[in-house]
Order: sequence, then structure tokens, then C-alpha cells
Amino acid sequence: MIREARGKTTGLAERARRLRRRAEVLAAILVLFSMPLLWSLSQQVRPTPINALAQPVTRAGSLPQAPGPAQTAATQTDVARTDAAARTSRGESVEVAHEGPPTKGCDDPRVLVDRTHALPADYAPANLVSLRRLGVPVLGRDALLRREAAENLEHLVASAAAVGEELTVASAYRSYADQRASHARLVSVYGRRADKVSASPGHSQHQLGTAVDFTNAAVGYEVRRGFGYTGASRWLAAHAHEYGFVLAYPLDGEAKTGYGWEPWHYRYVGADVARRIRESKLGLQGFLLREGVLPRC
Repeated sequence: MIREARGKTTGLAERARRLRRRAEVLAAILVLFSMPLLWSLSQQVRPTPINALAQPVTRAGSLPQAPGPAQTAATQTDVARTDAAARTSRGESVEVAHEGPPTKGCDDPRVLVDRTHALPADYAPANLVSLRRLGVPVLGRDALLRREAAENLEHLVASAAAVGEELTVASAYRSYADQRASHARLVSVYGRRADKVSASPGHSQHQLGTAVDFTNAAVGYEVRRGFGYTGASRWLAAHAHEYGFVLAYPLDGEAKTGYGWEPWHYRYVGADVARRIRESKLGLQGFLLREGVLPRC
């Protein structure tokens, strides 16, 4: 009886060892086959890009209203120097515009204004005129633009209307102080991420008096990326250069401009320069880095 019991115990132990071995083998097989799936899932996970932030959907191109806009005491020189130093510390190259021949200073249509090249706080363009008086549709209060840019904009808007495409101006000239207040409001909402969708004071093309933001009924007269999918936007892409306007921040240009896609934002540079930019395929930023002039006012 004892021998029989011992035999049964030994058999049970052996069977348990075999079951454990099978379980270990099955576990190893499961791990092996799950690795490709885990890797595939990991490739699908991406952090939410700042582009998803886009430009807040607001009326007349205004920024979100937050209580008490923060005030900044930094001058445009300090802003430019700080931004350039930050880019250098990250190992990024800070490109400098071509010096070129003597120019008209900040009134030159080829002046480079970007994250590292800023306009003085006291710079204001000459010959600003009312767009409303020229018959250009404007949201809210009147908008101003330099005379040459405004007159060409008048023809551009009329030509678009003639083929059934509506273009309304949401924003045009903004002073240094206006840009400072707008940027501060956006920073109060999004913090440092706001720099991806808003220029610091002195670094905005709107201060030149040659930049304009478009909208129309198709996007509820708001400034948002949906405008880029409208017929009016397609018309601008095909014809804006004929009137001296170019898209400043294209869809695939963030690495070069530092800003996300802004299909509503066009800058006047003159018909000849606009044609050359289009032919060069460099975009506004790339062309001005090669043939633009520094903002020396």
C-alpha cells in the first residue's frame, strides 16, 4: 500500500512539472507574438501637436478675451535677442537676411520680419489709408493698410468677387502696442504654446501695414483654418501674386517660418517680388532670407 501511494505521488509530481513546463512555453510564445502588436500600437501614439491648437476661433480676427492682459516691459530688441539666444542654445541655426544694396529701411516691401528679425517699437508705416473708404469689405471697425497695398487689395477683392468668391478683411495693420496686447491675451490662455500661433510684439508682419487676414461667410466670418478649404482660398492661391500678395505661412512651412499654417494671412510685397517668390518656389520666408533686407528703420 505504501509503495502504491508513493508511486501515485511521484506520478502527480511529474505531471505537475510537465504542466508547469507547458505553461512556461505558452507564456514565452505569447510574449513573442505580442511584441509586433505592442510595437505597432506604440507607433500610433503621438503627442497632440501644437498645430491642433490652431488659431482660436474668434470674430474679426480678435484673440480670446482673458481678464487683465499681461503687460510686458521687454523692448523689441530684447525680444529678438532672447529668441535668438534661445534658438542658439537649442542648437538651431539663426539665419540672417542678405544685407543687399541700400534700402528704404522698414518701408521696403522685402523687409524681413520673423522670429529673429524685429521692427522697432516706435515704427509705424507711412501712408496708411482706410480700407473701408476704398470699398474693401471689413469686419467690425475700419482697417488700415499702406496705400500701395490697399489699392492693390481693392483690385484683388473686386476680381475675386467678379467670379463669385467673397473676401472680407478681418485684420490689417496692427501697431506694436496692439500686437503686444493681443499676444499677451493669447499667452494668458495658452502659456508658452501661444508663440506657435502668435508673433511677439515687433515680430508681427501686421506692424508693416502690408499684411492682411481674410475671412468670409463660408467660415462664419471667423479667422480659422477652415478658410484654407474654401473656394476663396483656392482663388487666392492661384491669383494673389498677380496683385502683389503672397501667403506668409503655408501648410508645409512651419519648420522654416516657426508658425503653423495660416491660410488667411497674406502679405503684400509688390507684383514683381510676388512673381519672383512664386517662381523660386522658396515661399516668402525662404525668399526673404535669400534676397530680403534687414528691418533697419
